[in-house]
Amino acid sequence: MSQTPLVPSDLYRLAMPSDPQCASDDRVFFVLSTPHEESDEARTAIWSVRSGAPAAAFTSGIHDRMPRVAPDSDQLAFVGDRGEGKKVYVMPLAGGEARAVTPAYDAIAAIAWSPDARRLAYVAVAPLDPASARIALDERTGARHIRALPFKSDDDGLLDGRRKHLFVCDLAGGEPVRITHGDFDVAGPAWSPDGTQIAYSARVDMREDAFIDDIFVTAPDAASVPRRLTASNGPMMLPSFSHDGREIAFIGHLHGDDAGGRFNNELLIIPAAGGALRSLSASVDRSVTDYVICDVRGVGGQQAPLWSAGDTELYVPLCSEGACAIASFARDGASHRVVAGGERDIYSFSRVADGTVGFVYSTPLVPSEIALLDSYGNEERLTDCNPWLAERALRAPRRVRPSAKDGWTLDLWLLDPDRAEHAPWVLEVHGGPHMAYGFAFCFEFQMLASHGMGVAYGNPRGSQSYGHAYADAITGDWGGIDATDVLALLDGAEANASIDARRIGIAGGSYGGFMTTWQLGHSKRFAAGVSMRAVNDLVSEVGAADLGWFLEREVAAPWNDGGRKLFENSPMRAAHEIDVPLLVEHSERDYRCPIDQGEQLFTLLRRLGRTATEFVRFTGDGHGLSRTGKPRNRMLRLRAIAHWFIRYLRPDGITPVGDEAGALFKPLPNETA
Repeated sequence: MSQTPLVPSDLYRLAMPSDPQCASDDRVFFVLSTPHEESDEARTAIWSVRSGAPAAAFTSGIHDRMPRVAPDSDQLAFVGDRGEGKKVYVMPLAGGEARAVTPAYDAIAAIAWSPDARRLAYVAVAPLDPASARIALDERTGARHIRALPFKSDDDGLLDGRRKHLFVCDLAGGEPVRITHGDFDVAGPAWSPDGTQIAYSARVDMREDAFIDDIFVTAPDAASVPRRLTASNGPMMLPSFSHDGREIAFIGHLHGDDAGGRFNNELLIIPAAGGALRSLSASVDRSVTDYVICDVRGVGGQQAPLWSAGDTELYVPLCSEGACAIASFARDGASHRVVAGGERDIYSFSRVADGTVGFVYSTPLVPSEIALLDSYGNEERLTDCNPWLAERALRAPRRVRPSAKDGWTLDLWLLDPDRAEHAPWVLEVHGGPHMAYGFAFCFEFQMLASHGMGVAYGNPRGSQSYGHAYADAITGDWGGIDATDVLALLDGAEANASIDARRIGIAGGSYGGFMTTWQLGHSKRFAAGVSMRAVNDLVSEVGAADLGWFLEREVAAPWNDGGRKLFENSPMRAAHEIDVPLLVEHSERDYRCPIDQGEQLFTLLRRLGRTATEFVRFTGDGHGLSRTGKPRNRMLRLRAIAHWFIRYLRPDGITPVGDEAGALFKPLPNETA
């Protein structure tokens, strides 16, 4: 193994392929994202690759994304921003100039080809409709008149009353036709095989704080009245027509107003003409959504079901025990099979009529690569996007299965440092709480392990990918079963590695930050911590976050108790017990866990005289900074984490930086400025 450590500035070299789209000529088109240091942004272009040939850029833009191959495989549609706003472009697969087929929009969220490849349906930000809008913006001052929830979004920022609606454009020319109207957002458009209908999901006539979406069907013309197919009994999304046009498959569940991850997302089917719903995946007790998270790509492995050519099977992600596979479910619900699996995270894929599947995957040693699975089941890796990683000291994790105090089997991964005897270790806790760690590449973990610290990470109860009972076990008991399980994971690490019990750190973001703050206030097993974008005060979180009221259900704390349960389950209640060095990290633009959550913790501890408490505050990024933030913010975040644990866990052979303002942003050893 090379001993060159992975360092934070290596982020600038990391190339990430995503969104693979197969064409019938055996090419796979995908988005390649690369950090650009000078502009401090991630730049994206459309690339293509095929067996036996190197990958090559297909488009020339620096903000191109969402490639979609036409049904006749003659053209590629994509979303680009060439300095005039977001537009949908179309380009011949044989090469040539891309031409814009839509006006410019502030955002375009989805595009879908019609079956005859003559039209495109797309979802874009529509002009404000004052008659139905719940928010009005005074553009001169930024003042807003807000009449309902939600009024902000961690994805979109402060809302201005405009909505994302469905449009259809004809490639022959003419103005696009707006199909939907009203105070709701449209998502996931899908054409019927005869081109006479478009299915989509939307939240229409619901309580303003609801998490329920329905599936609708409409004709692709301005006069059509949409028809609601589902019965508002859960979150429904990503519809897909069967080739015979008789049924629509989609992703969701039937457990009502709860989209946080307690319930498995299921593969559901409904007749296109309306009728009874049925689930093809309920008996599997696993989600058909990718819940595996890492820090080199965004969260969310959701995609519409893909029908086989003969409509006998449907292909969906299947998330199980820290891995995500491609699974095929029989249309009649009689069986399912894994098409591509293993100890990895397959987080997006597409399929063509002959059965060829193109997909993108990650492993603990591979950030992201494109692979092809032919109709005979032969798999080939097509890309090598980060050959420089062969020079870095990456390490494969060891997986162990410790037991919780009450006998449940937990899941744990261990990254050993080079000097493994009596070493310092960091226990990492994931967010969600219903996400999962597993077989994906985590830059932060590899970086810490290559700087003399072991890293333990796992899935306490509350995590997805182990069935509904496992994910739902912590409902109403945050800081109870989950906190006990986190310590059981630490016990499992100590039983399987040579750990210096005086040099154990804990770190986590979002719910992982909640658990970091909680453990430091309730346990004396940790020598230092890093609490990132945390939920520290549930009372203020419910009222200030973009979707904070979901916590009332998670903690089983309705407001009719005056907020008492929220207060009792808040880490801030025991923050005065924290007596070890703690680094607080937060982003000013975080609307999921607003920055006051970090400010409160830092301020309280400093006022209590805890002088080994410091605060790293970022600007310009939201809750997903660690995964999709500006490159420099991501790099500085990693430096701060590493320096903090080097300072207080003292890995052998590494000298901490000086204790001064700005020290946490300095390059690590072996790293250039």
